[in-house]
Amino acid sequence: MTLVDMPRRAATGRLAHWQEKLNKLGSKSQQNVLIIFAADNGISIEHCSIYKPMQSALIVQEHLNEQSPTSRLLKAMQTREIIVDVGLATPVDDIRILNRNIRRGSRNFLQEDALEEDEVIRAIETGAELWDEISCSNFDIIAVGEIGISNTLCAAAIASALCGLHPNDLTGKGSGDSKVIAKKVDIICKAMVQRKPDSASIIDILMRFGGLEIAALTGFISRAQEKNNLLMLDGYVTSVAALLASITEPGVVECLLAPSLSDQTGHRFILGRLGLDFLFDMDINYGEGLAAVLGLYLARLITLL
Repeated sequence: MTLVDMPRRAATGRLAHWQEKLNKLGSKSQQNVLIIFAADNGISIEHCSIYKPMQSALIVQEHLNEQSPTSRLLKAMQTREIIVDVGLATPVDDIRILNRNIRRGSRNFLQEDALEEDEVIRAIETGAELWDEISCSNFDIIAVGEIGISNTLCAAAIASALCGLHPNDLTGKGSGDSKVIAKKVDIICKAMVQRKPDSASIIDILMRFGGLEIAALTGFISRAQEKNNLLMLDGYVTSVAALLASITEPGVVECLLAPSLSDQTGHRFILGRLGLDFLFDMDINYGEGLAAVLGLYLARLITLL
């Protein structure tokens, strides 16, 4: 680093940290991809979302029809989107979907465990295996996102069990409004008593609360360090999956980029546990890979600095 570069680096703030990661792994951020894991969650039956329960396939279809903000941005950036069905309740008949469906949605964790042990393991393994398929394409940065109605509720329950915090500290409105937060906290508190998750076991926690998209994300993210690929997170759900992955693969954090602080209670705390700084805060509470795609665009610009 030259004497001229030193003040310039300080002036660019968090951009400089991203630039260091990009340079360290030799990433030019030109060949990127967004991987979306899609599944339905039985807890959506409790109506804590603006979306109809178990209808995540409709959101997937919006992406395929280029009607979502994420898909429109990707088209403008000439960047590919890959959607993986790991647990949609309704199959999407489209050759552009990777069918890795493990079951047609998880169970309602307020009534019973969301997943069986073998289902969790299969989802994690599916994510890990997909990493091998995708990384062979020599992408500079692989961004991740998710589609799953009520999966912010699942993520909050997982985070509460994993971190030992009261759900009040980790539960936001998700796709609903602020009025639904108390209901979501009540659901998690009741489920904690009924499910009795083992905080020392990520398999057990995922069994209790799901979802299949979070389990698959966990497996996918856990492989990032092995190939030294940079991986762009999205929002709260992908960050919780990254925290799960870091339990078994601590070094994976070095390969992660966190573009945005979402408008989701608990996201700042989870990023802090990961040791990650977010690059921007625009109160995004959308999911579906939107923040991750904005992060890809910024990464592409950063390589020009």
